[in-house]
Amino acid sequence: MRTRRFFPLLLLLALPAVVLVSGCSDDDDNPADPNKGYQQVNIRLHSGDQFTYDRYDLDENNQKVTTSKRKYDVSFFKGNSLLINYNDWFYRIGKDLSTNERDTLLLRTETITRSSDGSAYTESVMVYGFVYQMLQYFIGEIIREFNPSGIPTIPGQTWDVIARYYDGDGNALDPGAEWEIGPEGGITMNFTFSGQVIPVEATIKGKLEAREEKVMAGNKEVTTWKSSVTVTLDVMSSVQLSIPLIFWFSDNPSTMVKYEQQSASVMLPFLGTLTLDGETQELVSWF
Repeated sequence: MRTRRFFPLLLLLALPAVVLVSGCSDDDDNPADPNKGYQQVNIRLHSGDQFTYDRYDLDENNQKVTTSKRKYDVSFFKGNSLLINYNDWFYRIGKDLSTNERDTLLLRTETITRSSDGSAYTESVMVYGFVYQMLQYFIGEIIREFNPSGIPTIPGQTWDVIARYYDGDGNALDPGAEWEIGPEGGITMNFTFSGQVIPVEATIKGKLEAREEKVMAGNKEVTTWKSSVTVTLDVMSSVQLSIPLIFWFSDNPSTMVKYEQQSASVMLPFLGTLTLDGETQELVSWF
């Protein structure tokens, strides 16, 4: 039995993208307005924003392991260079207070201003190198645990959309809307073990799960937008490992208030069982 947590992907998706939502819904008198009744999402990131979370491991049934509780602090700082056509990105720096380990994430928002009325909305949230770093970690775990004689190459880093709230025409997405993350059709990774090639097909999809779901943050009940990212690894077209990542963004406080990566396990042909432990993060304070 080999047990591993699925990367700073977990840290990666503990992504405190700041969500600032206007105080009223799009409820004008135009009955044809596709956004009528939806509260607009207008994400604003700010240097100096700080958040504290409680972090827990999840067991094989995705229940919190209470003895694993620890604090996790997050701070935002403005980026200072042009990174693949964008200079409006931020460093998101996290620190686990039990181990003092730090992680860094680069993220930005695609925010658009409507020419019709001047209102702004955030179409999507983007993370630099999301797919690349995630697959690099998976390759690293295969190397560490199973010692392949040949390893795959993967596409380089780029900006990946990990959350989406509107379509390309500015219409609010309905719950259930999905999008691909990374190259269309996924990525093939070929590992070699003693002359035997074992292909792994990686596909990643995002999904808007729900609107206006109530979640507790500290002692406060907040309204959230729930989204998910599902990573699916298909090994030799015979077994699949699916890793659901779920996160909740709120309007007040302006951040992600909860995150969950569910536990997963798979028997890899010719290799053995690979188990990935789950984790959850819950916002408790902010300033």
